[in-house]
Amino acid sequence: MYAGKILEEKHIDMKDWDARALYKQIKEIQKSYTDPQRIAVLENLAEHADAECVGDYERLIASCSDKSQTYAVYGCLPHVKEMQPTTVEEMKDFYRLLIESNVYCIHAEIEKLIVDDHQLFIEIMLHQLYPGDVIPLAFGFDFGEAGEVYQLTQRVATVFLFDEDNKGCGEISFTDGVSRPEQLRKEDPKAVPEYFWNNPLTGPREDRPK
Repeated sequence: MYAGKILEEKHIDMKDWDARALYKQIKEIQKSYTDPQRIAVLENLAEHADAECVGDYERLIASCSDKSQTYAVYGCLPHVKEMQPTTVEEMKDFYRLLIESNVYCIHAEIEKLIVDDHQLFIEIMLHQLYPGDVIPLAFGFDFGEAGEVYQLTQRVATVFLFDEDNKGCGEISFTDGVSRPEQLRKEDPKAVPEYFWNNPLTGPREDRPK
């Protein structure tokens, strides 16, 4: 199904930022389904998205299967591909690193969503905040430093996999290629959400501008 619109790849204004945007859209789309199994996998996706986008590590891990994990990303830099988890323990470490590095702050808009019994396909316009000092490490660009904040905007398509208990057991993601400098926009540090500066695992960030 289409979520009702074709999305343009453009950054959003910080005043429109909503960490629960993806969760709200999934829950709204869920209302159109009547099959219990497909409702169940959508419920897991909603919980997973909500936990990830606000950096709730315990809830995020609880939404994932403890039986097996398979992750892959296509169209990315080699080091991003190499860091994708292939076991349950690697998945736990992967999400801890995602939150601790402060790239968990996500606003996403759904363009397409196709649901099956134990897998679903979703295409989103991803808006993700990155600390300036992470930019060179994540993308290899020669800009970005502590105290700066950048918004990445990029279309991403993902196939989510679910085990027999409807827990997430894999994510296969596709992008339109390696992230480009123009997909990152420098933001006013004072305009980004307050929770960006108070990491849920490591506490207040020391590089917050005074």
